[in-house]
Amino acid sequence: MYKAYFGLKELPFSLSPDPRFIYLTSQHQEALAKCQYTIEQKMGISAIHGDIGAGKTSLARRLWEQYASSEDHRFAMLVHPSFPTPFQLLKEIRREFGDDVPKRSLVDMLDDFQEFLTEQYKQKKTVVLVVDEAHRLKPPLFELLRQFLNFETNTEKLLQIVIFGQNELAIKLDRQPELKDRVTIFGALTSLTREDVDELIKFRWNVAGGKGKLPFDEFTLKAIFKYSKGLPRRICKLCDNTLIRLASADKKVADVELVTQVAKEIRLDDANNDITLKKSGPKPKKARKKIT
Repeated sequence: MYKAYFGLKELPFSLSPDPRFIYLTSQHQEALAKCQYTIEQKMGISAIHGDIGAGKTSLARRLWEQYASSEDHRFAMLVHPSFPTPFQLLKEIRREFGDDVPKRSLVDMLDDFQEFLTEQYKQKKTVVLVVDEAHRLKPPLFELLRQFLNFETNTEKLLQIVIFGQNELAIKLDRQPELKDRVTIFGALTSLTREDVDELIKFRWNVAGGKGKLPFDEFTLKAIFKYSKGLPRRICKLCDNTLIRLASADKKVADVELVTQVAKEIRLDDANNDITLKKSGPKPKKARKKIT
């Protein structure tokens, strides 16, 4: 509803995973480089974890953009990997790689998958599997990933795996020592710095066709950083809802009061903690009666 009002070609803060709107900070560039290194060197498996909304899915999409259309790679990505059994997970993986005819047992399907990987190796193709939301995997599914790593030549792994998940993923890997020991590279995504938040907002605004002055000044950018805690998804939600309010009020630039109101509306932590503290402060003590 605000595209025409601000003269934009697209929505700058949409949560859809459009690779064009991915702003790579230095830590995101480092994590992406680690994943690419693991894939290109055929080292087997790498793991990236971080807070909710830290940009993990954006990195997964960037890998998809890089490898899915490459003639030298076979690429598959799972975005909802919470399957109940290894058989069903492997069935879905095979479907993503183009095989919709499952075998009757897990053993047969594993043998078939190894043959597929071997054939791709002979054709000089690198097979890549990206698993998003990997913290949802159950222990038997982690074990299946470990089994995949047994498919190898004398010098390289036949399947390159990149798993992304919330910080819980690191804890779950600790409980799977045989798989954890095979993870060649770990990466952790943390909150963005204030400078990165400002640059992300400017970057997305420009990609969407924004011209001239941003609808946020120095003080509102500071407020956005505070309430979003530097997490990209929260930044986008806060900015998007603020622009809606601006257009509705026929204003071009947000102030701190408006950003605070929006942060409360969309239930961001700091804003709502302020409300809670006001409502649940210490109760006044009753005066004691004097004994006469």
